[in-house]
Amino acid sequence: MAVLSAGECSYSESGVSSHSKQDEVAMRGSEDEDKDGLCNIAHDHIPLDLTVEILTRLPAKSLKRFQCVSKEWLSTIRNQAFIDSFSSMSQTRSRFLVAVRGNDENRVFLLSSSHKETKIPTTPTPGWFVNPIGYTCLHTTLEMTMSGLPVDLVHCSSVHGLFALLHPSYPGRFTICNPSTREMITLPDIEATSSGRREQTYLFLGYDPVGKEHKALCSTVLYGERCQQHWVLTLGRGKLSWRGIQGGKTLRYTVVTKGICINGKVYYGGWITRGEEKKARILRFDVRSERLVCIARFWPCLTQGSLINYNGKLASVYPDPRRPLRIFHLLVLEEDLDKRRWIMDTICFHPLLPELSGGIQLNMLGTSKKGEIILGPLKLPPKHEPLYIFYYHERKGKDFIRRVEVEGFEEFGCNHTSDEQCVCQLLLSVDHIESLASLQ
Repeated sequence: MAVLSAGECSYSESGVSSHSKQDEVAMRGSEDEDKDGLCNIAHDHIPLDLTVEILTRLPAKSLKRFQCVSKEWLSTIRNQAFIDSFSSMSQTRSRFLVAVRGNDENRVFLLSSSHKETKIPTTPTPGWFVNPIGYTCLHTTLEMTMSGLPVDLVHCSSVHGLFALLHPSYPGRFTICNPSTREMITLPDIEATSSGRREQTYLFLGYDPVGKEHKALCSTVLYGERCQQHWVLTLGRGKLSWRGIQGGKTLRYTVVTKGICINGKVYYGGWITRGEEKKARILRFDVRSERLVCIARFWPCLTQGSLINYNGKLASVYPDPRRPLRIFHLLVLEEDLDKRRWIMDTICFHPLLPELSGGIQLNMLGTSKKGEIILGPLKLPPKHEPLYIFYYHERKGKDFIRRVEVEGFEEFGCNHTSDEQCVCQLLLSVDHIESLASLQ
């Protein structure tokens, strides 16, 4: 008897797995016994286009298993057209991705949840004619666990279904994983492509929605050099190798924000060095054309806040120093051809928000497909305590806020007694999608 390990498939010459051949014999026997002719399973057949339509609506993990059904299904699921169709469907049902570096700094947990919330019955808020607060919950599932190297989640990112990790103790070592398929690769060392000792190395992950490709951008500077060098690598094309880009050398700079990919462009902030002078700039990498340009000058986003996707536009957000638990300053970058300008706005959240959050500092994570502002904590909550995220929107001049409890998370919480001892980190991605994209 042949023994199959997990994930392996055994096919006959007809392209049907050995299990399904036995089932076929059993079905034919049952049909012969059906004298009334009411059951004729052997002649039933689901058209291929309908099969594809059904498969695109299934979770990625199920599709991974269904590749063992038959050679036809294996070929269908691995077909690039099907992968693109599945990606388009996944974008309509985006998910939360919760990355946790817990008490062991060498281990990272990736959990995900759909945006389908379960309403929690509550009593009306006293003193309010229309209840401004809603309570719901989301259930998370553990997608994968990665261990072996220390990871700094501050510079990690989720981009169109893939997750990029940096290892601060090993400059130049980057890991890309697909939480949906649990595939993980370590990118080749950039040192093999450049000479000299590196002083700083940064990695950014981007996605080209036209070419439907993920690309990694590496920015590095050597000791004693005044110029920054840039390299790019395309995932999913077999052999992984770095290549230089046109105009790949720029003035030396230090990256001070996490990169964010919006509509095929990666944005990040840095201090550009010109002689003894340092200037704060926003840099933009076009994933399709592989061009890197400096597009805007700005200070607050580099010194106080973070970059987010605000309704499809780049924005910088930072809390008000005097009332950081309730008031945030938002600057949205308006781009019109070659003209760019920052539009400033101040958002004053509902007065009950500090109480609902337990007085902890929140950060704006971005916006939902409905235009709601999403907020989440900066730090990992203590072990066995709930993790909350918040949705805010304004309707007819009134503020409404929804507190969402992230269930299935409690065991990954922090058990340190002081901030000095704590090595835990938390990263929330609000627009993660399932992906079948191959990393090699």
